[in-house]
Amino acid sequence: MTEDSQTLKKKLEGSKKYLQNADLKGADLAGVDLQGALLGGADLRGANLAKAFLADANLAGANLAEANLEEANLSTADLRKANLKGANMRALHARESDLRGANLSDADLTNSNFRYCSMFKVWMRNSDFSGANMQNAKCAQSQMQDSKFCGAKMDGADLSGAKLNGADMEGAVLQVASLSRAVLKNTNFKGADLKGANLRYATGLTKEQIESALVDRKTLLPDSLKIKWVTDTEFECHDSQEKRRY
Repeated sequence: MTEDSQTLKKKLEGSKKYLQNADLKGADLAGVDLQGALLGGADLRGANLAKAFLADANLAGANLAEANLEEANLSTADLRKANLKGANMRALHARESDLRGANLSDADLTNSNFRYCSMFKVWMRNSDFSGANMQNAKCAQSQMQDSKFCGAKMDGADLSGAKLNGADMEGAVLQVASLSRAVLKNTNFKGADLKGANLRYATGLTKEQIESALVDRKTLLPDSLKIKWVTDTEFECHDSQEKRRY
């Protein structure tokens, strides 16, 4: 760490209430303590915020594109409409944060924690959430196409109306999650746990996807798919449209 970065960090830590729209593009702020800081609209593009403490901070509308937020703490932060496109958020802790309308596309979020976050209408296309904790996250109507959620914990998450076409959810836990009206064309559910999940009115879902996943009698499917239970654990999935062929 250079002397300049140490000086800048001390200055910022002493000015937490006066950082709105600050120009911090490319700044080295690794490990900085900006808990509760007012950074709304700040320019933090490409900044190094690794292991930074930003809990309760206001970053609404901030530009964090391609910033390094690895192992940073953003729990209960306000990130509404923030731009995090292409950011490194590996092992980020953002529990209970507000990310409504934020952009998380093309980002690395492996092993991150977004538990109980508000993520309504978030853009997270082509991102990697493998191993992430998104339990009970509110992701309704989000754009999640072509992203990876391999092994992610998403039980109880609200994914209603989300666009998940082309997403990879292999091994993800989606117990009692809501995927009602979600777009699931070409979504990979291999080994995904959909026990008790609600997939009513989902579009693009096929019997092959269901057969590759883990379901139970409480899993709700679209009317186009019917399950016949052979044993308590074995089932046959049929496309109800097949019966209408002449």
